[in-house]
Amino acid sequence: MGQQLKIPFVSGMKVGLGFDLLTGSPSSARVIVNPQASPPQTGGGQTVTTTFRLVQGTHSLQEALGLSAAVSGSYAGFSATAKMQFANQCAVTQYCLYAVLAVEVINSCVTVDAPALVPDATDLLTTGKTDIFRERFGNRYISGLKSGGEYYAVYRVQSFDEQERTDVAAQISASFHNPALRANLNAAVESTKSTSRNELNVNVFVYSAGGISETETELSEMIEKAHKFPNLVSGGQAIPYQVLLDEYNGLKLPGDNLNFFDQEQQTECLLFNSRLLNDFTTLVNDIDFIRKHLDRFHNPDGSPPDDVALQQARQQCLAIVDQLTRAISDCTRDASTCVHFTQSPEDFTNRLPILREPRPGLQRVPRLIGTKAVAFSRIFDEFTKNRVVVDLLGERGLYFIIDNPEDLDFGFWGSPPLPDAGTIIGQTPADGTFVPAGSVLHVRVSPLQENFGPEV
Repeated sequence: MGQQLKIPFVSGMKVGLGFDLLTGSPSSARVIVNPQASPPQTGGGQTVTTTFRLVQGTHSLQEALGLSAAVSGSYAGFSATAKMQFANQCAVTQYCLYAVLAVEVINSCVTVDAPALVPDATDLLTTGKTDIFRERFGNRYISGLKSGGEYYAVYRVQSFDEQERTDVAAQISASFHNPALRANLNAAVESTKSTSRNELNVNVFVYSAGGISETETELSEMIEKAHKFPNLVSGGQAIPYQVLLDEYNGLKLPGDNLNFFDQEQQTECLLFNSRLLNDFTTLVNDIDFIRKHLDRFHNPDGSPPDDVALQQARQQCLAIVDQLTRAISDCTRDASTCVHFTQSPEDFTNRLPILREPRPGLQRVPRLIGTKAVAFSRIFDEFTKNRVVVDLLGERGLYFIIDNPEDLDFGFWGSPPLPDAGTIIGQTPADGTFVPAGSVLHVRVSPLQENFGPEV
């Protein structure tokens, strides 16, 4: 018998139905005779699995969320599930580290007793009509159902400094195991953010299946929720959240002549291309991140990044994402179309700008007040940092952040743009003071409009 798979439960799944793992679709008719399911002959009670791990990269994150394509087949029909959409919201980049808290609670797990094929399925195999069998009943059958719930909290720690990312993620991890640290976690993270020179940012994403839905807003609250989650999904709060899939070749088949060679080729090709799809999606996120922080990057030859070239690279990567998505979809339906995609993310990553190394020693802070901090588009719907200011600070190994960017949002129903919009009216630290190279200066700018108009 092949590897048993666990996949997310979606509407329409029932024990005893066939299932096409490649398309993520259950059959409309039963494939198992009398699919009566019963719990294993063991004691009652919940089974609780709790993990807390640090991961980096799309593949590791999906694995931590139980969405690894090699285990769950998430390369195909599960891309639209709520859990996969949750994973995509985390927006993986190489400048982020993820602390993943996962809780799986099993209240009950029922499986098929003595599974056997229905006569229609047996007749198709007896007459060698394996293609029709596959169309009607897929390549696996639903052999079991788990009820309970699952809870995931993903802490995305973003920083230009790898050590800082690791330190903050480790601090979050320690708080999970130590209630005394947990009470001060939010204050500790905010304190670290306020002194960071690497634009440290921590975002939290929560996914919950089962239990009473509540919105936790602080890191410590999510850790508390994880500890209490087994009680929240006991009794009537439990839901069916996962099904078990088994291979047909584990059953007694007529002549045992069901050939899954094409399926194996499809699966291998889908795994290869789905990993590439994840890599190119991450690459798009990396390019977006670089474009938002152009002053922190330079080309390998030392020249400033070219935003136009980055936009072009982004469009090329998006085109490849579309091609890969179509190729994966075609491969799930027809094994003869399955081919390995030949383009590699390295074709682009080798050309991307790299982080600037901070200069040693103290640097004098120049006077920025009265200088335009930004340049607006012709219709004022977006802005970029003023290249003159970026280069001026870059020569000293310094960078700047606008503390009130919301004042530069354009309200279409507001007053006309002001001529001094985006001019620096305050800076911290003050000009003339000395700061370490690599420091970030904070500035406030004059607003784009006197009246932004009504919210729409």
